[in-house]
Amino acid sequence: DLETVMTTLIQSGVDHFKIVPLTIFSAMHYLKDIPKIVHEMKRRYPDIKVEVSEPLGTHPLMRRLIEQRICDSLAGDEQQVGVVVVAHGNINGKFTKAHEELQTCVQHLQINKPTYARTLYGEISFIHDLEDIARQYQKLIVVPLFLYDGRLVNKVKQQMSDMAINTDIHITPSINFDPILKQIIKDRLESLMIPMKI
Repeated sequence: DLETVMTTLIQSGVDHFKIVPLTIFSAMHYLKDIPKIVHEMKRRYPDIKVEVSEPLGTHPLMRRLIEQRICDSLAGDEQQVGVVVVAHGNINGKFTKAHEELQTCVQHLQINKPTYARTLYGEISFIHDLEDIARQYQKLIVVPLFLYDGRLVNKVKQQMSDMAINTDIHITPSINFDPILKQIIKDRLESLMIPMKI
């Protein structure tokens, strides 16, 4: 965990930390958990300096990755296609910034298909209206916005398969450590670097 890693590094002489959280949007881990740990570490070790980058999903290249997933799923000139981008979401409703970031990301996608920002959990969860959305299209492309295809993506698939939907649903791979993700992480780290003046 972050506290253990920081403590170990501090004990070995490190006093400046540049943290790139592997979170897609600004939800609880980003807005509460990480700042709490950083605050506690600064209390224990007042001489350390800590910088934290923005989340990964707000980077412009994340939109490119989503657009790539959508394009890979289009079989040509399909007319009745809708797109649903699904992120984790927030259960308790306190950290809605993540929902806003998801919606902004989806609004700025450069695709010519109706696109919906939805979550697995929370007030904009797909469970509330996916059946209604699906009735409008012959095909739905679902882009899971998770780091990898695992438990959460399986939960999305299971919940969707349990719904009364007759539309063809194509679920794309999630991020799955795509090379674009590597560039996003590199950019986030570089954004924390201060150029050296000679």
